[in-house]
Amino acid sequence: MDKVVMVGVFDFVNFHVCKALLDRGIEVRGVQIESEEDKDMVIEKRLEIGRNANFTEVSFEDIAKDKNKNETIVLSVYDLYMRYKEEYLLNEDMLFNLIRKNQWEKMVILVPSQLLNEIIDSKPEVIIEDFIKRTHAQNKNIHLLYLPTNYGPWQPDTFMFQSFILNEMNRGKPFKGLREETGDAMFVQDTAQLILEIIENQQPGRYLLHSGKSNQWEKCAAFLGINEQESNRILQIREEGLTKIIVNSTVPISVGLTKQVEHANRLYSE
Repeated sequence: MDKVVMVGVFDFVNFHVCKALLDRGIEVRGVQIESEEDKDMVIEKRLEIGRNANFTEVSFEDIAKDKNKNETIVLSVYDLYMRYKEEYLLNEDMLFNLIRKNQWEKMVILVPSQLLNEIIDSKPEVIIEDFIKRTHAQNKNIHLLYLPTNYGPWQPDTFMFQSFILNEMNRGKPFKGLREETGDAMFVQDTAQLILEIIENQQPGRYLLHSGKSNQWEKCAAFLGINEQESNRILQIREEGLTKIIVNSTVPISVGLTKQVEHANRLYSE
């Protein structure tokens, strides 16, 4: 894997994957699905990686006109879902045609772990499931990586942890409601490293990335002092053809969440 195209490069998990790729000297072309409410955050992220010689920000048009035979594409549906932007997946010109027309060396889609539920009935999840089915019909060789809650620097305020942190700083917005999966939680930088390892070393297929520990989301909530906890767990998982891989945890919950809190303080105190 020498070259990667990242769709939604400045989104939460994808941004950490991008930085991990750049740290390994891999060339990244990034395109952002931008919206007005996160424009300031995108500017900050551009400053963080924009000087790296291996990073180039491009448009959808730039990617669509290339053949991409030696490039891997990474699309974080997970981030779109957590931004309440899953309806972008209905845009044929923007995303589906991009995947269908280009000859990618590898295709990687990051998916919220809720999509492993036996029963998919909410509108956002149906949109994602339909997109995956249509994509799979065009290309069978896809890495589908299912992710639970991720925490750490740059977590959006659509996650309960970041919403609570910003409210403690008197910088929060009304919480839209619990969307992340509460059965597990992982530090996002550890997740990014595991994603790279799977892309490089594993065959296409369905993979669930998990901590291998019990009640990680609840432990994170307890560390932050979140008392009233809702639940959004996977009720019955679709096991068929699924490989479960445990993330290599490099920091305890207290350290990872402290990094998130300190990052939020730096970002919002400026």
